[in-house]
Amino acid sequence: MEQVYLVATGASQAQGRVESLVRENQTKLARYVRRMIGDPDIALDIVQDVFLAAYRTLQREPERPLTAGWLYRSATNAAISHLRKKNVLRWTGLDRDVEMRGLRIDERSAASIDLQVAMGRLPGDQAAAVLLTLYAGYSSTEAAAMLGSSAQAVRQRVCRAVRTLRGVMAERP
Repeated sequence: MEQVYLVATGASQAQGRVESLVRENQTKLARYVRRMIGDPDIALDIVQDVFLAAYRTLQREPERPLTAGWLYRSATNAAISHLRKKNVLRWTGLDRDVEMRGLRIDERSAASIDLQVAMGRLPGDQAAAVLLTLYAGYSSTEAAAMLGSSAQAVRQRVCRAVRTLRGVMAERP
């Protein structure tokens, strides 16, 4: 994973806090955004922009508590904005050729590829809920804070997504 570097402008407290956020959240956040966007380079740009926004926020308001939830919400909003600009209304899966690289072709890898393709068919809010709760391991309450919704809404989105995924996976040969 590439490192995100920030330019120091004299606000060492803000820089120290952002460096801590980068160390703790960079890899998971980049993976999360990459799954939303489907392009690793754009995902890294978005993650870097989120950390830069965190740095600027902490320069203006040094006592403001910035959490992983703030980072994920900012990254989600930035990714959705990017997808809207490209007129993509749902999350995209990985390109089929990219998915095939480095995988052993057997029953498990084929199922994994099918699941990734099925995830690409989910609406953005459902895919975000699934990635945060089932993939990243956050509780529905934590995911709700990151997505700016209620815990009940997150649970409902996950339920609908799982139902959709089961249907799509049942259709595969």
